[in-house]
Amino acid sequence: MLGEYLRKHREEANHTLKEISLITRIRCEYLKALENEEFGKIPGEFFVKGYIKEFLKAISIEPSEAIRLYEEQMKANLEAQEPLPPPRKKKLPPQVFLYPLVVLLIVVPLIMLYPHNKSPKDLDGKVKRESRIDRVVTMIPNPVAPAEADYTNEHVLEISAIEDTWIYLKIDDNLSYSMILEPGQKRIWTGDRQFFLKVGNAGGIRLTFDGRELGAPGKRGHVVKLTLPQDIKEIKE
Repeated sequence: MLGEYLRKHREEANHTLKEISLITRIRCEYLKALENEEFGKIPGEFFVKGYIKEFLKAISIEPSEAIRLYEEQMKANLEAQEPLPPPRKKKLPPQVFLYPLVVLLIVVPLIMLYPHNKSPKDLDGKVKRESRIDRVVTMIPNPVAPAEADYTNEHVLEISAIEDTWIYLKIDDNLSYSMILEPGQKRIWTGDRQFFLKVGNAGGIRLTFDGRELGAPGKRGHVVKLTLPQDIKEIKE
């Protein structure tokens, strides 16, 4: 559109881009960008319109038509870049929400009535099975969670974070955890013998061991390795 318009009139006027550059004192690369419609190479719309006017005045052409072509072209480019409207969400029919309610109304009364139909022998067998399940569950270590400590072991380790801090913890050469604690978070673990701890930001946490506040295991940003309770004296120093 615009580039072809400018090139056509320049060639009809028998001028090169270099000659127009000398007349207008506009850099030749900017004049070339106008003809190639590479407007992004010119610093701003104000300069683009100004260069178009000077370009055409140099070959005695009224620039209003060229300015109109430029504005139409830029408007079309903007419309092409507008994002498509988001897809409309499909509304679920009311029946979808009624089905779970109907199921609950049927199943819950049946569950409540079911134990009353059991004989004493069946109930006794159920108690025995549950006791065996309980014994199996106690043998499986708990995953990392806010309730790691059951307070049945010999030692209790509490870690509170005041800054983002990565820690690696190994308990009794058995269970190990790796995590990032955020400010305000606290974790508690228990163990029989010892805790091996590696900290990525020693000043970002506070330790409490068996109810005794030890404070930070090191300086902020330092990587520290320690074994508790063996290294308690080093922390206090």
